[in-house]
Amino acid sequence: MSSTGRPEPPDRGPLGRFGAPVGQGSQRPPHVLVATVAGFLEAGLLVLAALAYFLASVREPSFVVFGAVFLGLFLACLLGSVQVLRGRNRAVLMVAGGVAAAIALVLIAISVAGGTGFDAFSALVVLLGVAAVVLLLQAPSRDWFAARRER
Repeated sequence: MSSTGRPEPPDRGPLGRFGAPVGQGSQRPPHVLVATVAGFLEAGLLVLAALAYFLASVREPSFVVFGAVFLGLFLACLLGSVQVLRGRNRAVLMVAGGVAAAIALVLIAISVAGGTGFDAFSALVVLLGVAAVVLLLQAPSRDWFAARRER
């Protein structure tokens, strides 16, 4: 017991970058967790966009193509987020998030150039996609995935 009357915590040895004992490597960096949340949120927005395009295809049949693209991106973001959460692979979420962000950026440019104004929904898709990619490219994320591959 310490002088304050509280029991002292057990000595776990040297601590790593995120407070986990060195050698355990199971502590997920916050970068990975936030990228996963961003991927799941982006997947939710993409499924809403796919639904909107499928509903709009009643009036304009060519919107089915856009609905299918967004549905595919939804599935890729969902799969990539699950893989990142499990610590298996970060490439699927990085590619899907980047592609969705690029398409949404084009849609923003089209809506601004067409005179309909700024598209906040697409801007949120861009923000979440870029956030996921940037967070997964950070050193703590890279190191954690590298340590997971080595085991």
